[in-house]
Amino acid sequence: MENVHAKDLVVVGHLMRTHGFKGEIKCAPQTHDLNRCKKFTTVFALIKASTLALEVESARVANDIWILKFKGYDSSEAVQNLVNADIGVPMEERIPAPEGKYYFSDLEGFSIIGDSGSVIGSVLSVEQLPSVNAFRFTYKGSEILAPWIKECVGEIDSEKRTVQISEAFLAKLFDMRVG
Repeated sequence: MENVHAKDLVVVGHLMRTHGFKGEIKCAPQTHDLNRCKKFTTVFALIKASTLALEVESARVANDIWILKFKGYDSSEAVQNLVNADIGVPMEERIPAPEGKYYFSDLEGFSIIGDSGSVIGSVLSVEQLPSVNAFRFTYKGSEILAPWIKECVGEIDSEKRTVQISEAFLAKLFDMRVG
């Protein structure tokens, strides 16, 4: 298979730990379709600065986790070097996000619109934190994380590429940080 670069892939899962002794590995899905793993033929492990093509021999869902088996990886020792790698598929194989849901990478570069309707920044990234997802952007000279909660984030307009953020809520965040 031709050389595939990480920038051409969309992450669909994170390889967590080995499962059993026959080369299976547990994977945390990062996709809207939990059963998607059953359709995989080839995925790409993102390991350091490179990608590794993996032919999927079998895949099943168990307790909202994928159990994957890759061709040529026939023991827990063989699959151990894949632990903690993300797996991706080519961008053209990405499934559309359900209505009202977004791929975080698609939101990067969206304009942040404040209470007055003016642009106050742009989305640098969306972070998946333990308790909440958050928008990372520069606001008043500081890089901040604005929590993706209804008190802070309003409408997201994919066509206009904008995200409404409550400046009043951000002011409270700054007061808590400074005070």
